[in-house]
Amino acid sequence: MQASKARGEFWDGVAAGGLLAVGLNLLPYLRTRDAYQTDGLEVIGFPFVFRRFGGIAGHLDFHWWALIADLLLAALLAVVLGAAWALIRSRRPLEW
Repeated sequence: MQASKARGEFWDGVAAGGLLAVGLNLLPYLRTRDAYQTDGLEVIGFPFVFRRFGGIAGHLDFHWWALIADLLLAALLAVVLGAAWALIRSRRPLEW
């Protein structure tokens, strides 16, 4: 029973880490959405920008290597947060 509870806590942490990673990747897009209409750049990706659109000429850049790097970092973040959450939830409170 204890192992299945720890496994569930791990997957809860992985889900939270995945949502955090997706949110961090979408944040630049949400802040720069429609910036190309004013000669700005609309970007997607954090920490690596994998899509950029805009500028005076309306240039579109897509970097697949940056997308793969973002996906790998998102998976790493999700696993680390999952392990940390499972470890935190499995600890017993201190007895004085």
